[in-house]
Amino acid sequence: LHISEISWDKNVKNPNDYLTVGQEIDVEVIEINPKTHKLRVSLKRLLPKPFDEFMKNHHEGDVISGTVTSLTDFGAFVRIDGIEGLLHNQDVSWDKNVKCKDLLKAGDKVEVKIAKINPEDQKISLNRKALLESPIDAFAKTHKLNSVVTGTIRDIKDFGVFVSLGDGVDALIRDEDLAPLEKSDLAVGQKIEAAIAVVDTRRDRIRLSVKKLDYIKSQAMLEEINDNQSHSLGDLIKDKFK
Repeated sequence: LHISEISWDKNVKNPNDYLTVGQEIDVEVIEINPKTHKLRVSLKRLLPKPFDEFMKNHHEGDVISGTVTSLTDFGAFVRIDGIEGLLHNQDVSWDKNVKCKDLLKAGDKVEVKIAKINPEDQKISLNRKALLESPIDAFAKTHKLNSVVTGTIRDIKDFGVFVSLGDGVDALIRDEDLAPLEKSDLAVGQKIEAAIAVVDTRRDRIRLSVKKLDYIKSQAMLEEINDNQSHSLGDLIKDKFK
């Protein structure tokens, strides 16, 4: 009974942790070698597969607690009920610059959400940031559509300009929403003022519009002119009937 056939747990290091001399156990014969007169047997094949048991007890969307077993350059492996799931770097925090290694260490308890269960590959994807308030959700609580914000140009693409609004919030100004500004006059690091056009908390997206800001300012100016003209007309009428 090879150590690899004792348990489905891949971390078995010593048979003494599972078996004792004189103990009677059932095993399955997995190989017969007539030449060497040796048998290979398995204990784990008579035991429920941990992945099958996991699927019976857990589903995608469940929030559970696990233990970090190891850290890699691309994420962290978390053990839950004898099964290891992968917590990818992009799913550990809303901060794109933070990796699992920055927040976790082996042995840490961590609460995660089961993002995906793949029965064919027997792989589990986990998500931690889904349990935290996203910067977009926080932003949406304090900002309304059409309100004016000032940000810093973070990147300039063929289709538009990405603007950093601070606290991990990025927004996009599409090319068609840049007018009356000229894209060629813009540079990374430059401050830019725009109106909030779209806040999509489901897809964590914010769109800004300089064009809308220009329209809002024009309307405000028009209203001010109209208001001043009405006051002037009122004053004329008052003067007439004095």
